Amino acid sequence: MDLFNFYIYGFVSLFITIDPIGLIPIFHSITYPYPKEQKLKIIKKAIITSTVVLLLFALFGNYIFSYFGITIDAFRVAGGILLFKIAWDMLHAEMPKTKHKPDEKIELEDIDSIVYVPLAIPLISGPGAITTTMILVSKAQCILDKIIVILSILSAILISGIILSLTDYIIRRVNIYGINAFVRIMGLLLVAISVQIIFIGVLGLYKNYML
Repeated sequence: MDLFNFYIYGFVSLFITIDPIGLIPIFHSITYPYPKEQKLKIIKKAIITSTVVLLLFALFGNYIFSYFGITIDAFRVAGGILLFKIAWDMLHAEMPKTKHKPDEKIELEDIDSIVYVPLAIPLISGPGAITTTMILVSKAQCILDKIIVILSILSAILISGIILSLTDYIIRRVNIYGINAFVRIMGLLLVAISVQIIFIGVLGLYKNYML
């Protein structure tokens, strides 16, 4: 695909996986005691942290794979299954278990603890986003493609940060049913993406096995 289409594919894949719309209820629940200024600081720090995490995997993920002897096709299959699970939860308007455990109690005393865990990791730059990033990197054929991947990461996280900064406004304007409907639509798109990723990974493993 050309650079523009690759960018759109990367941005949409990451945006759906991060799912900032679906994060609105939980973000609201862990930040409601704080004034608007503090919430914006929390979002800013979380966005910076998440960006660093995804960029590290985008730039050095291949070395990590090489060290552990993992092939990209194996990672595609594993990652595709993970994305499918996340998408399945989204179709039922549930918070994916890879992002948040229902019985996990979140302390509100320390802002930094909210910023890094659970907001930045694993809510924004969780396993799904990391998996998507690695798959996008595997599709990059040249330096321009890799730049496009980085731009996709920056765009998806920036838009996600903007959406989270509008949480209070969205909560007032849109009820939980509207948010759930949007999450289900995004989940359906992610199902299709995950199935395609699994298919490509299985096909690659089969070809390597036959050789």
